[in-house]
Order: sequence, then C-alpha cells, then structure tokens
Amino acid sequence: MRDDFDAIPDPDGRRGAPGTMLVRIYHDIGLAAVADALNLLTVEFDPELKHSLQRGEFYLITADPAIARPEMA
Repeated sequence: MRDDFDAIPDPDGRRGAPGTMLVRIYHDIGLAAVADALNLLTVEFDPELKHSLQRGEFYLITADPAIARPEMA
C-alpha cells in the first residue's frame, strides 16, 4: 500500500495550498467508501485510481480488530 500523498496530482498543478493534503485524504477515503459500499471490483480501475483506493482503505480499516465490534456499526 502506498502512503505517498505527493503522488496525487493537484487539479491545477500547484502544491502548497493549506488544505490540499486534507482534500486529497478525504478524496481517497470517499472513493474507498463508495467502492466498498457498491462492492466494486478494483481490478477494473486504472493504476492511479487503484492507488487512491488503497490509500483510502487505510483510513477505513480499523487497526485493531478487537476494537471493531458489530454494535459499533
């Protein structure tokens, strides 16, 4: 899994705007959540989108399985 958010291109080609890192993280999380909810097969996506989904899944998956209980859903 890749955690290099610098690999995500900015739409206008600029870096350094104060909220761009959070925007990219939220974008990846949103993509991963939608792909998970719709049970999409990620093998059909292009490599850049696959990496974005992998980064987003990192934030969606609980690190400690003992913490994730069914009643928390």
